[in-house]
Amino acid sequence: MYALQEILRCSNSRQDEAIKRLQWIHGLMKPAPGFVKAQVSRFLGNPTDYLILRIWDSQQDWTNFRATPDGQNYPKDRPEGLYEGLPVGRNWERVIDSPAGATGNYLIRSIYKVGEGHTGDEFIANRQRHDGLAVQVPGTVGLETWRCTDDTEEHKDTFLCLARRVDRDAYNDYLQSPQAAEYRKGNVRGLYRTQSTECYEIVDELPA
Repeated sequence: MYALQEILRCSNSRQDEAIKRLQWIHGLMKPAPGFVKAQVSRFLGNPTDYLILRIWDSQQDWTNFRATPDGQNYPKDRPEGLYEGLPVGRNWERVIDSPAGATGNYLIRSIYKVGEGHTGDEFIANRQRHDGLAVQVPGTVGLETWRCTDDTEEHKDTFLCLARRVDRDAYNDYLQSPQAAEYRKGNVRGLYRTQSTECYEIVDELPA
C-alpha cells in the first residue's frame, strides 16, 4: 500500500473553497485503477493547515494516474493564492495496519526517526507491540505505520504513525491507560526519536 502525503497551508478566508477543490481532485482519482481512498484533515494546532493523504495500492498506480489527462491537468488550474504546500515527506509504504473497529475522526499523526545503531525492522517490531496494546483501549479506531520512501538523507529511516480515535477524550484515555504504561516500560532507549506529534480532525474522506 502506498500513500502520498501533503500538508497544505490554506488562505484564511478560502478554506471552504480549498476543501471543495480537494474533493473535486479526489473525485477525479476515484475511478482510477488502484485508488483506495483520499483523506483531508484539519490541523488542530492552527486554523489554516491541512493534512492530505492519498492512498493507492501501489506507487505505480499513482504514477499511472498522473500520466492521464486528469492527472496532468488538475495541478495546472489551481486558483492563485488558494493554498501552498509545506515541506514534508511525500512518499510512504505501509508496513503495519492495526484496525480496532470503533468509528471516529480524531487523528494523531506522529513522525519518528530510527535512532543510530538501530534498524527500521526493530522499529516496526516495536510498533507491532505498541499496536497490540493500543487496540485494547476503548475508543481506538485503528493504527497504521508507514515507512518513508523518499530518496533523501533527511527522510531515511523515518516512519509516519497514524492513530485514529473516537475523539480527544479517547486519546487521553489511551495516554493514561495501563496499556500505554506497559508499552513505555518495554521501550528500548535510543530506538527512535519523536520528530513531531500533531492532532487533526478528519473533515473529508473518499470513500467515506
